[in-house]
Amino acid sequence: MANKHINVGVGFSKEKDSYKAVQSAVKQALKPLKGKTPNLSLIFYAGKDYDAKEINKGLKELLKGTEFVGGSTDAVIFKEGLYPEGIVVASLQSDYIHFGVSSIENVTKNPKELAKKAITEAVKKIKLDSYVDSYMAFSRVKKGDITELIRIPSFFVYTFTRGYKPDKMGNEDLIIDGIGEQIGKYIPIFGGSLGSDMDNVFNNTPYEIVSFHSGKIMKDGLITVFAHTDLKYACSIAHGGVTHGKMGYISKIEEHGFVVSKINDQPVIDWYAKQVGVSKKLFLSKLLYYTQKFPLGFPDGYGNIIMRAGGVPHPKGLAYIAPFRENTPVWMMNIDDKKNLKKTNEEITSDISNHIHKKIIPEFSFLVSCSSRRRIIDHKIYLKEINNFSKRCKIPLFGFCSFGEIGCKSAEACHFHHLSNDLFDLYGELLSK
Repeated sequence: MANKHINVGVGFSKEKDSYKAVQSAVKQALKPLKGKTPNLSLIFYAGKDYDAKEINKGLKELLKGTEFVGGSTDAVIFKEGLYPEGIVVASLQSDYIHFGVSSIENVTKNPKELAKKAITEAVKKIKLDSYVDSYMAFSRVKKGDITELIRIPSFFVYTFTRGYKPDKMGNEDLIIDGIGEQIGKYIPIFGGSLGSDMDNVFNNTPYEIVSFHSGKIMKDGLITVFAHTDLKYACSIAHGGVTHGKMGYISKIEEHGFVVSKINDQPVIDWYAKQVGVSKKLFLSKLLYYTQKFPLGFPDGYGNIIMRAGGVPHPKGLAYIAPFRENTPVWMMNIDDKKNLKKTNEEITSDISNHIHKKIIPEFSFLVSCSSRRRIIDHKIYLKEINNFSKRCKIPLFGFCSFGEIGCKSAEACHFHHLSNDLFDLYGELLSK
């Protein structure tokens, strides 16, 4: 839909042929731009039969040298629907937003340092208009509202990294730390871990995770997009989980924190079974079910609780996608409280409205939702969440299901999350207005 400050198009296809599917989705996304060149396009796909090379071929042909990023996922989100098979594309065009894009392969080698390198290169690629952007910055200062300059910086980051594989941890915490150390901890970072069908993780079925960057295909990639914006934006994240049982603390870790061995000086399996209220034998027989339904959560220092998706069996305890630290206080969480789950959307949208200080209809609404969330909570509740997000958009809701969410509450530091809905809104209204 056209807007005087930004044009955004979103396309979707369930066509089985990879090349035809991406061609269809891209054409839909470009149509609302009315011939204008997109500043950035985002592409996500899900489904075992799609071929990355054919998708990349179609993207290069239609997007013709412009920047595009994305990759493989567990499922894609379009309008009010969730699709385990399909391709979604979003194209953004505006004279009031500039993107610098960088990507790095083999991020596993040194995640934190390579994240620093990637975001530095992305920042260097920003090309500002010496007249328009200087005037926009002057207009913001002229308003005299210094608090707004602090609360909503003229910068944000999209980042997409290769999610968990049995032989390669995602290291998302290290990546977030690297980006934050380079550009500051309070520049909003939004995105998530790319992935595949999450059932493959639990079935021990081999899978690949694909990342795209403007014609480059990566299997162990990190993508960073640094944005300088004169347009208003906001983001928030929530999960609707509630604490269950007594607080404990991580008393022993292994494998650099990726394995929890003891909680409260008790073997983690013993502690967990007691908290759930079942025998150790029953807990072990349904371990993945219980650790998904009752994940561990820990405080982030701002009054929020960050959750880690269910642990998987390990000889030394329970293995997790992201690391824990010793002495971290933890709760066992319950994400099956239907009354509280229904507040997830309300919490996110209220947070965003309060941050913007007004209710504005977003020109682009980007949702990253956890792959585990859609498997654990009631399916009708989950689809209603998506539907409610979709109703508030001018154009189709866009997004994907991730192996982990990278995000933050408005004006707070970014963390790596699980089992959450992570929302980013971009508006057609100027920051200087």
